[in-house]
Amino acid sequence: MNKILCKKVGVILIIMSILGLMGCGNDKYTAERIEKGLTEKYGGTFEVLALGNRYGTMTNDYVQANVKAVDSDIVFSAKMSPKGEILVDNYISKTVLSQLEKMLNSNLESEGITAKSMMFGFSKTKTGEVELGISLSDYISKYRPDFFSGYLVIKESPNNTGAALTNAFQKTFNEIQNIELRANVWVIPEESYDEVVTGFSRLPDVSNSWFEDKETLSSFKFSVETDSVSPDENELNKLLQGGVRFDLF
Repeated sequence: MNKILCKKVGVILIIMSILGLMGCGNDKYTAERIEKGLTEKYGGTFEVLALGNRYGTMTNDYVQANVKAVDSDIVFSAKMSPKGEILVDNYISKTVLSQLEKMLNSNLESEGITAKSMMFGFSKTKTGEVELGISLSDYISKYRPDFFSGYLVIKESPNNTGAALTNAFQKTFNEIQNIELRANVWVIPEESYDEVVTGFSRLPDVSNSWFEDKETLSSFKFSVETDSVSPDENELNKLLQGGVRFDLF
């Protein structure tokens, strides 16, 4: 009798966990479990910004979250099981990519351009497990990504010139050991920039469709590689002043 009762209690607890992950439980409790799991895994303090999709069957269940590392403001995604186990996250890769983002943002600022970037690394071969705390330079030397690509949000300004954008990207390209650098660029009206960047900064990932309901002046793709900069400075001057849309990556 006791064995049967214990089994029933166990089943009920599992069902309650699944229901909690599917949105029937307390979101605050779920967020706290994710934050605790990440602290146990990496140390430091984490803040769940948003709970995403909850999927579940009796054998495969998780809840997905957008999470911020409080000390660094790095935003990444994580998945947690009903037992509170962190199944997968991209925190380490984001710590590497955030170094590239800061570098690019700083180089743009030096050229008089106010911008916020979100970058990703791409490689044809599996990199294996990346160690926490690795520098961007060491990461590139060790894993040799094929290219970096992402999104760049630029604030409308008369300082936005083709020469300034090219110089910033060229400097970044040189600093990342001549790895190809690509970006989908979105120019945002001055009065809307802060609001757009606030939302942009709370996301671990984004797509071109995210910008569809945002007020934008122009969008275009820009890339720098060893023997090529595209578009050229004259074309960039036109694109940066708005009113045009070009194909994106």
